[in-house]
Amino acid sequence: MTQNFRLIPDEAFGSKAIIRIRDIDAIVHNFNLFKSKADATGTLCAAVLKGDVYGLQIKDVAPALYNAGARHFFIEELCEGIELRKLLPVDDIHIYALGGLLYNEEQYFQQYKIVPCLNAIEQLKRWNTFCSKNGNGSAIIHLDTHMNRLGFLDEEVKELSHSYDLLTSHLTIEYYISHFFDIKGSDPSNCFRQLDVLKNYLSILPAKPVSFACTDSVILLDNTVFNFDMIRPGVGLVGGAPNAGSPISPDARHTMEIYAKMSQIKTVAQGQTIGYGGAYTTKRDTRLALVHIGYKHGYLRLLSETDSNPKGVYMFIGGYKIPIIGKISSGATTVDVSDVPESVLEQFHYVEVIGPNVDIKVLADISGCYDILGALGVNNMRIADFTLEDYDKIFH
Repeated sequence: MTQNFRLIPDEAFGSKAIIRIRDIDAIVHNFNLFKSKADATGTLCAAVLKGDVYGLQIKDVAPALYNAGARHFFIEELCEGIELRKLLPVDDIHIYALGGLLYNEEQYFQQYKIVPCLNAIEQLKRWNTFCSKNGNGSAIIHLDTHMNRLGFLDEEVKELSHSYDLLTSHLTIEYYISHFFDIKGSDPSNCFRQLDVLKNYLSILPAKPVSFACTDSVILLDNTVFNFDMIRPGVGLVGGAPNAGSPISPDARHTMEIYAKMSQIKTVAQGQTIGYGGAYTTKRDTRLALVHIGYKHGYLRLLSETDSNPKGVYMFIGGYKIPIIGKISSGATTVDVSDVPESVLEQFHYVEVIGPNVDIKVLADISGCYDILGALGVNNMRIADFTLEDYDKIFH
């Protein structure tokens, strides 16, 4: 029953209550799954590494993807692009900043050879003016296909079409990009509405390569229609998907494991309340334990199990699911171990928080998004952190 439950020696934890293991080879594997989708439509496959690659850490991921052949990378903030450029100081990679050209950043984009994804006419004018004085540059134009977030809206697209040569006189526009706002679920009608908006924009603009599809759309939509010239998988690289039941492939691999120590196994009677606010009431005499991970470590409080809002979140120990009960606190989470044999509780003094038995896609479905993965992946002095390669070298 424990064949999929990682056996972790005490020395791996050391003085920490939590251990994190990041499988970088799995990210490369997942990238190749997306690349096969891109290759089938004659499309380039980029890699989106924003948010420190959802916690998998750009310092390890970027070199591995480069060695696997990736040459086009998207980050969100300029500072992420600078970090990436320092990690990969080579001439054959393209770095694009999705967050746009914020005030007084022009010199840094030029210095580190980062291409801004321009999200407004004001940014385009400012970048073109800077490049007219400091040497021609490149840009991506982000077309907001009615998401009303980042990108050129209708009137700005019209202005761009009327004055394209003037507005881009010192720029090479590498791509037009856009982004879906309603891809999850079973009704893709909004995606096709956005496609119609994009096609209208493209009909009045000079022809350029186009990028529309990201993780969810590559998985759920017709690749021959939506892939265009470049796909931009992000959370899919780290094992994410539109929902738990729709990975890029049955062969997609999880990329992060979190384990945390457990203590204070005790029994409380039926009808007792658990944790802050008495928000959970035991339905039976309950054997409970404390797992030493909480929201200060990135284990989101919205995963809490309460009487009024049951979610079904669980952890795992030696072949058994153990439900969360009560509100998650700063440094501890209460779990129900009533159905776990005493021998298992005596053998293991830690639980799997996410990993092969606690699918991150399930937690993302419950919490609503992959903020759980990003939160758990943040550098934290309280967590013993290893790549899987380093872990195996040290402890096997």
